[in-house]
Amino acid sequence: MERAVTIPIKIAEDDHSDPLFNHRPNFSNLGEIFSAPMIQTLYDRITELEGEKKKNNQVYQELRDLQQRYHTLIENIPDMVFALDEMGTFLTVNKASAFNGYTPEELVGRPFLEFVHPEDRDYAVGTYLEAVAARQNRSQTIQFRIITKLGEVRWLEVNCSMQFSTDGRFIVHEGVSRDVTEIVQRQQELIKEQAILEERVRIRTQELTKTNTQLQQQIDERLAVEKELRQRETALELEKANLKEANTALKVLLKRREMDKHALEEQVLYNVKKLVLPYLSKMKKEISDEKQKVYLGILESNLVDITCGFSRRLSFEFYGLSTSEIKVANFIRQGKKTKEIAEVLGLSSRTVEAFRQSIRQKLRLQNKKVNLRTFLMSIQ
Repeated sequence: MERAVTIPIKIAEDDHSDPLFNHRPNFSNLGEIFSAPMIQTLYDRITELEGEKKKNNQVYQELRDLQQRYHTLIENIPDMVFALDEMGTFLTVNKASAFNGYTPEELVGRPFLEFVHPEDRDYAVGTYLEAVAARQNRSQTIQFRIITKLGEVRWLEVNCSMQFSTDGRFIVHEGVSRDVTEIVQRQQELIKEQAILEERVRIRTQELTKTNTQLQQQIDERLAVEKELRQRETALELEKANLKEANTALKVLLKRREMDKHALEEQVLYNVKKLVLPYLSKMKKEISDEKQKVYLGILESNLVDITCGFSRRLSFEFYGLSTSEIKVANFIRQGKKTKEIAEVLGLSSRTVEAFRQSIRQKLRLQNKKVNLRTFLMSIQ
């Protein structure tokens, strides 16, 4: 049988705060109770526990450091981080809550509903109660208005997460809220601007539609006018063709009338020369009265002029001579003096002279050294 060996064992002093290490038993007579292998095993186990203790202390310190860093991070982010209980009461809030005028101490223990705008409370409460009733881990984002400590209305965007245990027990409601008042106001301004733009577009569309209708009416009217013009052009072309035919027929008729006129003139001239002038010559020879001879001479001269066409040419070529002026011009052409013309026409010599001056003026012979009779005789 193996004999027990007493081995002195020294336990290192430790300042750990864990009560398990603060109430150790007295192992001074351990060698009298246990055998050497048992004591060695116990010693090894104690050494192992001491190592695990150091590791645990290190992990514990790292967790405390991590918790401190997390706390510092939460406290310094610009968004409000919060935690609510099942009734919606604030459990924790970071110092970013200052944007609504409250300190974290003023918010903790108060229900969040107390700060929600009256018009948005039903929506906020309904959303919260719906998430609680679901008893499922879920995240959601909502927007609602709050009233700050100074009575100012602000818009919040809340991203929150509700946590439950596997058996459905409520754990915590955590979230981050951000002041989005400027964004919401800008969105509202954009909505108003969009409404204004849409109204302008609507009005402009109406104007364009009206203008388009008017243009279409003008186009229809112009098409109608063009159609009418084409019809009128067709009618004018037809009328032009008819006028052309009528003009051709008229030319033929005028040519025939001109030929008939010349034939009639020739016949009249022939009759005057053959049937009138010979008898006038006989009468001049047989009549002894000088005055009658004068009248017969005038008659003969006029008939000769008629046969040569002088009076007709004179009245047409030098338009403006009166009948009396033509008579006087015929007498001047025949070589009659002023006194003779006056006796034959029963006028005064002054009146005949006035006719002579008027004839020179109308024949454009004033202030010209041209003999009136010579000029009249030149007209053939």
